[in-house]
Amino acid sequence: MMEANNDFDRVVQLEGGHNFRDIGGYPAADGRSVARGLVYRSGTMSELSDRDHAVLDTLGLQLICDFRSTTERARRPSRLPEAATYEIWSRDHKMSAGDLTEAMRRPGANSETSRRLMIEAYHDLAYEQAPSYRELFLRIAHGPLPLVFHCAAGKDRTGIAAALLLDLLGVTRDLVIEDYQLTDCFFSRGCELVTKDPVGGKLVGIAPEIWEPMMRADPAYLLAMFETVEARHGSAEGFLREELRLGDADIEAVRTRLLV
Repeated sequence: MMEANNDFDRVVQLEGGHNFRDIGGYPAADGRSVARGLVYRSGTMSELSDRDHAVLDTLGLQLICDFRSTTERARRPSRLPEAATYEIWSRDHKMSAGDLTEAMRRPGANSETSRRLMIEAYHDLAYEQAPSYRELFLRIAHGPLPLVFHCAAGKDRTGIAAALLLDLLGVTRDLVIEDYQLTDCFFSRGCELVTKDPVGGKLVGIAPEIWEPMMRADPAYLLAMFETVEARHGSAEGFLREELRLGDADIEAVRTRLLV
């Protein structure tokens, strides 16, 4: 999968960064492709080294969009390049560590428990994050580029945002899923971060085999999101128009800027 699409070409190698990659390069609508070097996605940016800052400086980032909650940011403050503007779009969401870990502590909980909870959460997550996603799409349409958007792991809130964007650009569903699954290439790093700071201590005492599905980029999670938005709005683009209130000019601007 990764060799066929040169997926590691899109990964920005960082010492302290996690899951930082370019969403560009995928074949898209009308024989065009998604432009490289304009939109990036990432996990936590709280442990960037001086060398990482130098690498990111070469990208010319103009905007850093942080989807994390106030609690997450307080626990792991970002260490960011000085040249970029930093915007915070925090939203509460049901897929909180507390909700998940409470269920994972119940008698009889196993890996399928956390997988089922993740699927349930993904049915709602796009709606819970809709105000943040609206701001992101408006910045992509009309704001300064390049930009990067990120959350903690770069998988759930970030993964849905990337999937909705790639879908809008005409990337096939298979490739959208493939991009989402690239997070699993960073699975060991994600588990390392959880081990160092087990989501504020909430995972202490829970067997790794129970919580590991929470860290995985399981296609069933993303498909649950698409299933819900398509059932309610007819398509993922319908979700952008109706829930995010993006207009024709906004959508056309995103496509004009990101398709080459």
